[in-house]
Amino acid sequence: MLNKNEVKRGISGMLEFPCDVERLANKNTLITDAGDETSQGSEIIEVDLLGKVVWRYGDNLIFAHSAERLENGNTLISDTTNNRVIEVNPNGEMVFTSDGWSDGTGLLSDGTHLHYPNDCKMLTDGSMLITDRNNDRCLVCSKKGVVLWSYDFEIKHPHNCSITPQGTFLIADSDGNRIIEVNKEKEIVWQCDKAGGKQLNWPRSAVRLDDGNTLICDSRNSRVVEVNVENELVWAFEVSYFANFYKAVKLPCGNVLISDQQHHQVLEVDRFKNIVWQFRNYRNTNTIHQRLKNGSFKQRGNTSDAPPEDWILFNRFSEGGGKVIWDENESPRPCPGLEYDRNGVVYLQQIVAVEPGRTYKMAGKLKTQLYDKNSFAYLQMAFLDNLGGLIEDASVAPKGNMFVGENDWQEDVFEATAPQNAFAAELRIVLCGRGRIFAKSIMLLQL
Repeated sequence: MLNKNEVKRGISGMLEFPCDVERLANKNTLITDAGDETSQGSEIIEVDLLGKVVWRYGDNLIFAHSAERLENGNTLISDTTNNRVIEVNPNGEMVFTSDGWSDGTGLLSDGTHLHYPNDCKMLTDGSMLITDRNNDRCLVCSKKGVVLWSYDFEIKHPHNCSITPQGTFLIADSDGNRIIEVNKEKEIVWQCDKAGGKQLNWPRSAVRLDDGNTLICDSRNSRVVEVNVENELVWAFEVSYFANFYKAVKLPCGNVLISDQQHHQVLEVDRFKNIVWQFRNYRNTNTIHQRLKNGSFKQRGNTSDAPPEDWILFNRFSEGGGKVIWDENESPRPCPGLEYDRNGVVYLQQIVAVEPGRTYKMAGKLKTQLYDKNSFAYLQMAFLDNLGGLIEDASVAPKGNMFVGENDWQEDVFEATAPQNAFAAELRIVLCGRGRIFAKSIMLLQL
């Protein structure tokens, strides 16, 4: 039985964090759901035009990013945090996994292992095109794991590589804020870093259209743009809220299917920018407290590795790492902390209601043991709207001082004003990169 501080996680069929989208021949929509904040509930769902879930697969998926329905009726999935690609049949039976390569080691023929694959497509010859994000490459390999082609030149954290009708490859060089097109000789033959006079900001998909234009999902600009070969803007769909669109595909009718991660929905928009279809069945299962609770951490969780009462461990972006630890020797009571051993981010989080336009002060003490120059820790207030979406990207959301290296207890205080469309704030104790941090005396005051 759940206690008052626990919620049911990973509710089957509920769309929490949509990534890949595909409109199937039967007019249903295949959606890849990356799951909730605690890395639970990732699944592939197929919904009909009325929004009914007619098929799903979620066995042991962690932060899956893509799914493609194959001609034989099977589904090819990039199971991202499990560092593998798999194929399942309509009965949910796994018929292929890249874990089986090289006698069960999962190694490719070049001796490497997939590291955070975020997309996988089956090519016409039966080989697979995989975007291997944390290896900073895109590759083509056989189903036996033989590398046939790869591109890893000056791209950082790519997403959703696709092949054009001409046989070239479109790559979303996400951290490079550009789209590049490369040929089989690994030469860049076209690129785009601006659209409509605005710099692309973390683009995560690009698709070459039949007329030669390119449809780009410009994630942090919360827009989808279509540009011609001269990089002139010919169409755009942009929203006023922070959507963090992930994937956009053009349908045969000319409409565009878009995954909106922050508002937990999939949209279909026409060329006049009207929303003509929508799938959203999300409901927030996290408690929204009227005030900060257990900021002194007097109440511990049910187990030694559980978060403190009223807090949750957010590890969606932790790439399989991160855990709660406790400093049992701290006085007057043990203090909670986080330990993390890889790149990415993990944090303790509590959601508190706020009033728009009011200023809040967050305070707390941190102790850090960070292991390299790329690791840091901080306190943060990330404001949410009434649909549970971040109002702005977490990288620019209000935060306190950035702690680096090794520090004994240091107090941090900062203020932030809730935007006019704010409904709540995620209060965060953040660890980014390798190391350990501890926290105590967390407070939130309305000024």
